[in-house]
Amino acid sequence: MIQTEDPYWLGEAYGEAITKSDVGLLSRNITFSHRSAALLYIFFDKKAKFLDYAGGYGLFVRLMRDAGFEFYWHDKFCVNLFATDLEARDLYGNQYELITAIEVFEHLANPMDEISEMFQISKNILFSTQLIPPSLPKPGEWWYYGPEHGQHISFYTPASLAVIANKFGVNFYTNKDSLHLFSEKKISPFLFRLISDPRLAVLLGRLWRGRSLLESDYGDAVKRLSDSSGSETGRRYSDRGMGHENGAE
Repeated sequence: MIQTEDPYWLGEAYGEAITKSDVGLLSRNITFSHRSAALLYIFFDKKAKFLDYAGGYGLFVRLMRDAGFEFYWHDKFCVNLFATDLEARDLYGNQYELITAIEVFEHLANPMDEISEMFQISKNILFSTQLIPPSLPKPGEWWYYGPEHGQHISFYTPASLAVIANKFGVNFYTNKDSLHLFSEKKISPFLFRLISDPRLAVLLGRLWRGRSLLESDYGDAVKRLSDSSGSETGRRYSDRGMGHENGAE
């Protein structure tokens, strides 16, 4: 594992939680949602609760709920735009089947402490982070260092991630690129790599797509609006919301 010097600049770097150079945020969330859905469907209890840790704008939570998985959102720094009212209220009181951490590990100033915090939430962590190339690039030779924003401060090799897994008594699986899993479950490393392939994951998602939570989430949102705004507003949203989308007036 490689870390920067004491990151005294983080206060400035997190003036905005999502950096302006993160132009891949949308495509990353879409791709990761396909891959996660395939892995969760095969290896985990797809009817359980899940948590997206450091969930950013909430886009990934929205995508996973639309795919039928009961996902919730948690982030200490970022505003929640797409998963409002889906915040994890009692983070440590509920044990989640699995937590996802998309592009989080490279942001950790104290990886062991913060990963330990994650393991208090779930014994299964599906996460993405780019592995250090074997050539051990110098600053300026690898885009993932991200010096333009200063938020990436911890970088990992497969060996360092295996050491972390061993410390916490879990198994470690990787696609040897950017997608990894810490898990109490014993699964086939080959199947993990196969199913996490983006092209296969899209195909599997089409075959196994669960019942979307979009409609029930919409109903809950309307009810909250009704409760907070009064019955008149609630009736207006109910009469002209989902029904209008289905062609009704």
